[in-house]
Amino acid sequence: MHRRRAPSRLRSLSQGLNLDSLVDIVSNNVGILIIIAAFMALLSIVQSPSTPPEESARPKSSQPERLLVPWSHPTQKNNLYLALQDGRVQFFDLRPFFRELAEKTPGTRPAPVVHDRQGLKVRFFPVTNQVYCLQFDPSRDFGENWLKAQRADSTWNRLLQDYPPERFVLFFWVSGENFDLFRQMRAYLWSENYEVGWKPLAKDAPMEICNGFEGSTAFRPQ
Repeated sequence: MHRRRAPSRLRSLSQGLNLDSLVDIVSNNVGILIIIAAFMALLSIVQSPSTPPEESARPKSSQPERLLVPWSHPTQKNNLYLALQDGRVQFFDLRPFFRELAEKTPGTRPAPVVHDRQGLKVRFFPVTNQVYCLQFDPSRDFGENWLKAQRADSTWNRLLQDYPPERFVLFFWVSGENFDLFRQMRAYLWSENYEVGWKPLAKDAPMEICNGFEGSTAFRPQ
């Protein structure tokens, strides 16, 4: 028996329906993909911070940044005492004072000793029978300004020659307007292997060191 063919009109109609369905399916899938791609692009823009062109073009360093933090520590070296005031470097040379102190006849009771010479007054006085203080009172024009201190024949350069870093620590009292100068000097002294200590100098506060008081004897380098 021969199979009967569908009429040509029905065949064209079924082919048209199949083609339309395929076009609809493809269109729907492509549209969904476009929407997903647009959403992902928008999400990546929102999550990533904008970078200026000059920063993106700047080469990034692979080395971590190092921060030097001064830390006080004990030392067996001898202290040298200085002050930075009004842009002047003031070195308290105690050798004449110690010579004068050695010539004093010891008495039954401790008594204050005042040494006043060339713009620097040094006062040595007892607080108790076991506690003594050494106080420095320099005049305003005592010492050298920083410009003069950088000369080869300055007191500052002679100090560095006479007191080597293997045996001595430099301790500074620093007034508020001289912090920048002190940081420059400390960086140079560190490069020369000196240990450096310091304290801020408050207005009208005495520059003194004492034995027996906690903090007064803690003149440690950093």
